[in-house]
This record gives sequence, structure tokens and C-alpha cells, in this order.
Amino acid sequence: MTSALPIYSIIPALQTQLNQRHEAILEAAPGAGKTTAVPLAFLEADWLGKRKIVMLEPRRLAAKSAAKRLADQLGEPLGQRVGYQIRQEGRQSAHTQILVVTEGILTRMLQDDPSLDDVALIIFDEFHERNLHSDLAFALSLQARELFREEDPLKLLVMSATLDSERLTELLHCEPIICEGRQFPIEMRYANLALKQQDVPLQIAKQIQQALREEDGSLLVFLPGQREIRKVQSLLETQLPNATELLSLYGDMSMAEQEHVIAPAPKGQRKVVLATSIAQTSLTIDGIRVVIDSGLSREARFDAKTATTRLHTRRASQAETVQRAGRAGRLQAGVCYRWWSEEQQHRLSAHNAPQIELEDLSHLVMDVARWGVQEREELDWISLPPLAHWQQATGLLTQLGLLEAASKLALTADGEALASMPLPPRLARLLLEASRHGDTHSALEAAALLYEGIAKQSQDSNLHNALTYAAKGKTWQSSIHALKRHLPSHLSDQSYSLAACLASAFPDRIAMRQRQQGEETLFKLSNGRQALLANHDANANSEFLIALELGGHAQREADWLYLTCAISLVELEQALASQIEIVERCEWDKANGGLVGAEETWLGKLKLTQTRLSHLPDSAVTMATCSYIRQQGLQVLNWDDDSLALRARIQFAHKHLDQTIPDASDACLLEHLEDWLGPFLTGVKRIQQLDKLSLLDPLLALLDWPQQQTLHSLPTRIPVASGSSVKVDYQAEPPVIRVKLQEMFGETQSPVIAGQTVKIELLSPAQRPLAVTMDLAFFWKEAYPDVRKEMRGRYPKHPWPEDPLSAEATAKTNRALRNTKT
Repeated sequence: MTSALPIYSIIPALQTQLNQRHEAILEAAPGAGKTTAVPLAFLEADWLGKRKIVMLEPRRLAAKSAAKRLADQLGEPLGQRVGYQIRQEGRQSAHTQILVVTEGILTRMLQDDPSLDDVALIIFDEFHERNLHSDLAFALSLQARELFREEDPLKLLVMSATLDSERLTELLHCEPIICEGRQFPIEMRYANLALKQQDVPLQIAKQIQQALREEDGSLLVFLPGQREIRKVQSLLETQLPNATELLSLYGDMSMAEQEHVIAPAPKGQRKVVLATSIAQTSLTIDGIRVVIDSGLSREARFDAKTATTRLHTRRASQAETVQRAGRAGRLQAGVCYRWWSEEQQHRLSAHNAPQIELEDLSHLVMDVARWGVQEREELDWISLPPLAHWQQATGLLTQLGLLEAASKLALTADGEALASMPLPPRLARLLLEASRHGDTHSALEAAALLYEGIAKQSQDSNLHNALTYAAKGKTWQSSIHALKRHLPSHLSDQSYSLAACLASAFPDRIAMRQRQQGEETLFKLSNGRQALLANHDANANSEFLIALELGGHAQREADWLYLTCAISLVELEQALASQIEIVERCEWDKANGGLVGAEETWLGKLKLTQTRLSHLPDSAVTMATCSYIRQQGLQVLNWDDDSLALRARIQFAHKHLDQTIPDASDACLLEHLEDWLGPFLTGVKRIQQLDKLSLLDPLLALLDWPQQQTLHSLPTRIPVASGSSVKVDYQAEPPVIRVKLQEMFGETQSPVIAGQTVKIELLSPAQRPLAVTMDLAFFWKEAYPDVRKEMRGRYPKHPWPEDPLSAEATAKTNRALRNTKT
């Protein structure tokens, strides 16, 4: 039976490939037998020698199951030629040649010994799942063999059921070997229903009852998440036929619970397994011949802007639906029920996005920093980590004190100490802080709870209640013992509470109570996000909380707090003293027209405390006044005629004399308020004082001494033909002079300033505009005769000669001119 597996038809080609080269890609359809046959095919290879084959599986249960099946084929117990190593559990010996591991284990193996001298081949199984650790392990393996195994290259084999292999082909320089699967016929039963998500549990429950009546064998039902699983369970608990066991399967279950689900059903009984996408690949559940597919999948997506993981429910990809259906035809002909139409099946996306594009990268960046990489582009990734996720991760690691700076991947001393711990950075930080200052046992309990994701059975978010429930389970106890081995060795001074230790690991998750709104209480987090708790929650009235677990759905603006720990302000100030900023802040009170000030303490985007200041520091006054001016606009300042004139001259000089002279536009003045106006705001604490503040000296302060000399070269007044001095208006473009027409007699050229022809506004004796010109010669010849004809009767006391070019320029009347001559 085993030898009939399709995989054996391509084993010779695969052996030849790895005999002649050091890399291979195997694309084998579900049911081909690759996991249980391929590793054994290389046990006698000459290149193996006394070294190992390491095979990666994406889940702990899958790794353990694969190792068991391989050992059974050799007729040996686990730990002989076939061993396994998963989190907190393993079995291997000096005789082990095939070691089945999860990806996190391989990453640590590479970090501890980059050359992997005792490993000849690494097999990446079920690579299409593209989890975070597999992408990292693959990238590290590529660089490790390039740097450390040039003479005796580390062989790499990537195996998958459905694979987007273009990038793999590019990196490994080889074409995939294709193997068809052994699949019994599967009858596809399509519907054409557009189910709303809230309808899914009810309709699935009805479909399960129908399938149990119509078909033999056990059922595997794919649902998007635990919420739907629990709902379907509640609908079916009293509705199933006798001898039918209702089970659930999802990632947060313990190993023992998962092993019970995949075990064969007792003789004469059937199983109905309600599963998430965990059952799509890797795990084979005995007895399944009917699959019911909701066509939905729930995935956690990390939002780098808010540092929050939120759940999204999406349509399954074509690859996922093919894998799900394949579960029905592993051992015999089967049936798959799909809610959508056959035409819709072809419109589904080909593959789902890899985790590296969706998840928090802080653990990955920590591993990369420990590896010695400085830039994310230094490694050959299947998919380059998104820049926003990468930057958020480096920012968090810097905040946790594990990186020197977010701009480069240099570990601090604490980072070096924690990098080898098989824990996410937050939990490693928690244990380090507890080892120095806290109750290590309480910290270990909390870390085990968070690390294992142990389901809470209480109805509130309180951490201490969750720990009480967790204490009843063996998984939690064994995790505590395993984590204790990694506890840093320090002599704790016991000065920190558990809450204070947790705060050091979750500084961006400190939540401050805001207000009640309906049946919920709103909190604001130190990262700026909002989150909610039910009013009846044990921690809803706490002033400060640590948000240990939070999340939500894309449709909600605020996230939900799932697991919290209350903390006092004193504990916060103790644990996060280096991150709490004290700010002296002033602001204008529009009601009383004056400045008010306060000393504030801030943690991230949370204002923890505020104390009224009786004395306002000059720096705070300047900051507040500049902020007020920016809000209200420059018009709130005392722009008298002299100030406007000076500003216009500076702007003209910037454009036409020297561009290094500062721009005096609104935008530039507002941007640099602190520089030019700030030094003159000392003592200004009432709006009335601001209204009277002269702007002449502040505007001149924009310019250095040489620039001021350049400015002074621009005339404020210029002489005209009559001998008078006329003011230049630089607020116009070009500059303007306004002068009585008679004072320009005999003048044919307009004045020029800095290469710019000045516009002349010619005025009547009553100082009203008669004409505007930049060409006096043209004006006298073409326009003046008409002006003279109209004006000489209106202003007979003033000279209006026929020939203005030969007349005397004057500001005097005719009588005054005659008296002067006599």
C-alpha cells in the first residue's frame, strides 16, 4: 500500500537532483506521500554520511505526527534514527539521522551554530503555508551556506502541495519537480449562496445535520475561527445522532487535545470535527470522508501604524479550498460541500498572503539583529518584510531597551542577553525585569499564560483571574518549568510588583481610563489607540491598565481589551521612569485673555498628571505664544504701517537682491516663529501685550548683520524731479511711488531699484490717482493731453503746461511760483 504512493514515481529524479546539486524544489499534490517518504529516501545517500537530515514542519502536532509515521515505517521507536524537537518537548539520540522540528527550532540551531556542520540536508515541508519562522529560517539557511558551507554546501529541499514557485526558482536556481497526488474521487457539491458572516454558524449546523443523514464516515468542517466553532457546537450539542462525537480543532488547544482529535474514532462511531485552517494541511485526521467548507478564513493582520493586531475574515484562496477539499479523498471516495458556485471558485485569489506581510515582526527583527544583519535587504527573502512593519518592530525593540537605536540593528547588552531566549521580545523583557527587581515566580506564571495562549474561562479581562483558571491545567505548569530554564540569573531585589514588571514589557500598551460610553468603558493607550472594556469587567474602574492582549475587527474604530492587569501610577513611574517625560506647558486662555501653565507628565501619548504652575518659564511662554499665533494666524500681531513696510522690503530683498535673506512670507514666518519672534516674547502674558508688541526689531532679527546692510541699501524714499523725497511702497509688485503729477514735469525715465522698474502713481493736487505708469515718456506724449484738458479746469491754481517736458517740476501752486520768481 505504502509503495503505491505517487511520490515514489519521482523519488529517483529527486535523488539524482540532490546527488548532482545542492538544492531542489518538490511540488507534490495533497496525498502524494511526500512527508512520510522523501526523508527516508536519503538515508543511504553517500553525501549524508554521519550527518542529519532536518525536516521542518509548520506546527508542533504536525512535526510530532510526521516523526511518528517515519519511525513506524522503519519499525523503530521515536528517538532512534528518527527524532523530533518541538517547543518544550523532544526525543532524539546519538543515532538520530532524521530530526523533525518546527521552524523556530531551526532558527535557534542556526543562531547557535551557523555552519550546521552536522546537518547535510534541510527539508522545508508544507512551505506553501509561508509562516513567519519558515521564511526567516529559509533566508538564514541561504546565507549560512553561502558564508560557512562553501566547500561542502548545505543541501536545501523545499516541498509543498501548492506553490507559487517563481521566487523560489530564482533563489535556488532550479526548476520544480512535479508529483501528482493520490486522490480518491471527490464529489464537489456547489451552492450559490451569498452568506452573511453572522449566518454562517446556523447554516453550517444545518449542513452538518444534512451530511450526517446523506453520507457515511466522519466530517471535517472548516470555519473561520473559534467564535464560529463555539456557536456551531452550541447549536449541535443536543442535535447529533447517537455514536457521533463533536470535536473542535484550533491552534490554541493543547497538544494532548489536538492528538485526541486526530486519533481514529472508536469502532462504530463517527466524528464531526469543527476546525480552523489548522486542518488544511500537515494534519491528517483519520476517518474523514466528508468536508464542509465555509469558504472563509480568519487571519490576524498587524497594523504597523497602531501596533495592533486585528482579526480579518476573508475569502479563502483557491489553494486553501483545494487543500480543504483534498481532506475528503485521502483514504476513500469523498464529498465536499461548498457554499459558493463553481464559477466563483475560479475567481478566488490563487494564494493567501504570507505571514511576513501580515504579522508583527518584532521577534523576527530580534533574530535578524542577533544574526548580525544590518539592513533587511541583506537577506534573500522569499518576500521582503514590509518597511512599515520593520520600522515599527525596530521602534518597539528600541523602546524595550533591546536595540541601541531604531535606525540600526545593534543589540544592547540586554538585547544580547535576551536574544537567545526562545521567547517573543516582550516576554523575554518581562522575565529579565523580574529577575532583577520582581517576583520571578509570578512573572513566570504570567509569561507562561501569554506564551501558550491558554484560553481564559472567566468572563472578565483580569490577569489574576486568568492565572487562577490556568493553574488547573497541566500545559501551564509544564510551560512554567520550561521557561524557568531560560530565566536570567540575577539577585532580585523584589522591589517591583508583577504589574511593574509587565509594564516594562508593554510600555506602549499602558491604558488610561477615559469615560463610560453606554455599556462599555473607553481607555486610551500610550500608543494613541483607543480600546474598550465592558462596564462589568473587574478592571473597568481602574485608572490605569496594562493591555496584555487586545485586538478587534476592521469594522471597529476601537479595539477590545481581552487580558489586562491593573497598575497604579506609582508603579508606572517606577517601572517606566526613563520613558516618562516631564513637560512644562503653557497655553493661552481665550476666556481671560492670559496665559495659563501646567507641569505635565507624559508616557507616550498619555498625559498621566497635570499640576498648575504659578511661575511660567520663558521657554514655555514662547512655545505657547507661538502655538497660539500659528492657530490664529499672523493677523493677531501688531502689523502697523512701519512693520508692514519693513516686511515688504525684506521680501523684496529676498527676491531681487540676495536669496539667502530669509523669506518673509506668511508660511516662512509661521514656521520660524521661535527664531525671529521668540526672543521678544519674554514678559508677554496678556493678549493686550501681544497686541502692542512692536515687530520692527523682531523682523530685523530675521537677518544677520551683512544681510541687514544689504537691506539698508534699498531706499525707503527716492528723490523726484521737483527735489522732493517720495516714499517707496514695497508691498506692491513692482514697488510703487505715489507723487503729485506736477512734481514729475521734465522727467522721462521711471526710477529703478535692484533692477526693477518702479511703478509711478501720478496724483492730482487733491492726492487722488490720475494715472499709473512705468513709461513716463509715453505718458507725457499720449495720455497727458487728455489729463490736462480735464484737470486744468478743476485745479486752475496748479500749473498744467502744454509741454510738460520743458516745464519746471514743482509741488507749488501757480501763485507760489510767481511769488518765487518775483
